[in-house]
Amino acid sequence: MTSVDVSIVVCTYNRAELLHDALDSLMALHTDGKFEFEIVVVDNASTDHTSQVIQSVAKHATVPFRGVCETRPGVACARNCGVREAAGSWIAFFDDDQIADPTWLLELLAAAKGNAARCVGGAVHLLLPDATLRDLPSVCRRLLGESMPVDRPQPFDRKVSSGTGNLLVHKSVFDEIGYFDESLTEAGEDSDITARMSAAGVKSWFQPSAVVRHVVPDHRLKDDYFRWTSHRNGMHIARRDWSRWGPQGFPILFLGRMGQVTVRFLPRWLWGHALHSQRICLEGKCLLWRAEGYFRLVLSWLTPQRGLQDTFMRKTHFRTEREQFADS
Repeated sequence: MTSVDVSIVVCTYNRAELLHDALDSLMALHTDGKFEFEIVVVDNASTDHTSQVIQSVAKHATVPFRGVCETRPGVACARNCGVREAAGSWIAFFDDDQIADPTWLLELLAAAKGNAARCVGGAVHLLLPDATLRDLPSVCRRLLGESMPVDRPQPFDRKVSSGTGNLLVHKSVFDEIGYFDESLTEAGEDSDITARMSAAGVKSWFQPSAVVRHVVPDHRLKDDYFRWTSHRNGMHIARRDWSRWGPQGFPILFLGRMGQVTVRFLPRWLWGHALHSQRICLEGKCLLWRAEGYFRLVLSWLTPQRGLQDTFMRKTHFRTEREQFADS
């Protein structure tokens, strides 16, 4: 196999049409002759025509390209498969519903070299009309995958980091801290791994000029989707709080989260209704749905026989978006 410096790992499940455009954008990346890269597509047992898309792209690929299959369900399982398959010393994670700017990988590698960092993340912009973006509150834009508005390069911290849709990691990092946590099925496998990097002292850098653009299908702008992804986000926050505070501090934090609902989230929703503002109402609803996901997960920990809680948990798994929502 041709020697490569970077392996771009693209994990996919039942997004055949979006995947084609994502891969085309990667084929058009600029390297300025400074590095070689391959593309590794991990098909997480798709049931649509994803395999045909991979075969079609392989026929006209202008860079080393291959598809592999991971039958165990879950994005963390798929990412771990990509890490094991990667031939490069660097691994760039990229999602199947994104479009890469031509200089995306150049910017990530330059930031890694210039800052002696073993992890570099970049910015995620939403592919939406300006008018639609203006109508979306910031909490909704974050739920749709937009990165924090950071205009200068800086180290990762508790507020500034990157998800695995735009992340470059040296392969040696996984030898040190382990792979993605495959038990995190609804969300959070990316923030978990960056938190472990931070704890291990891995230098990580944010480079806002390394841009990918997140495709937003119509169904992601509807209330049902915002409810679903807010639930997932709240569950992730609960897991993160437990991990950081443990059994001693978590009950106090839990009470603080309940206070947020009554002091901030519910009044925000009511204020939106009073003003007849769809924008403020949507923000309030997303915050309340996030709190519901948080409390439902905590309740599932406390209730020996979960019943309805198990059904709720299954519906928040990342893969279920394809089954629950579809564009007309």
